[in-house]
Amino acid sequence: MNMLRLNNIHKKFNHLEVLKGISLEVSQGEVVAIIGPSGSGKSTLLRCLNRLEVIDQGTIEIEGEILATEDTEGKCQYVSEQKAREICFKMGMVFQQFNLFPHMTVIDNIIEAPMLVKGIKKDIIIPEAEELLKKVGLFEKKDSYPSRLSGGQKQRVAIARALAMKPDIMLFDEPTSALDPELTGEVLKAMRQLALEHMTMIVVTHEMAFAREVAQRVIFMDNGDIVEEGTPEQIFNNPQQPRTQAFLKSML
Repeated sequence: MNMLRLNNIHKKFNHLEVLKGISLEVSQGEVVAIIGPSGSGKSTLLRCLNRLEVIDQGTIEIEGEILATEDTEGKCQYVSEQKAREICFKMGMVFQQFNLFPHMTVIDNIIEAPMLVKGIKKDIIIPEAEELLKKVGLFEKKDSYPSRLSGGQKQRVAIARALAMKPDIMLFDEPTSALDPELTGEVLKAMRQLALEHMTMIVVTHEMAFAREVAQRVIFMDNGDIVEEGTPEQIFNNPQQPRTQAFLKSML
């Protein structure tokens, strides 16, 4: 089953074309890693998926439901606001920065959105949130405030918070880039566990080892285009495009 289908996605910021006709399909349970140099459009692509950025042209389909399409003149048209929200709830996103509420405890950060957005009662969501904290190895921190956590712990709370909305697709935008190197391992471990549980994941990352070990497919983007894609073995051991070869030479 296709969880996500993009066709001919274009996005400009003023006169700068950031995405130049991206087409992509992601299957249920697939882990896709997107790699490439800074400024290549990777993060913008993720933000377009859940409408944090609005595309200029193309179509976006999530689990068979149209989020955005083109009119007869080729201009992008989104579905209604309510329908777009419903579709975007199918996706959870973890950002570079953790975006936790500093005045709330860890457990309150996790239960806030399910209660406010989905109307789930507190006595129902609390046990679910505690299970999520156990999953990311932070149950003992449930009553702590974010200021008392390391960067790696904050990011794992952010993962648990996204999972609390029960998404079908998880989007990760450079989830370890703001962390000290010694803290990245605990976050990647939590992401590996999600992959083992067959969560559909799209991961923008500079962690080449993670992309090589966990992803089923690796996409190399540069200058707003998908330059090359394939299995980790194909991309890392035998890249075909000179731009891919040069990038990997600088990273490995």
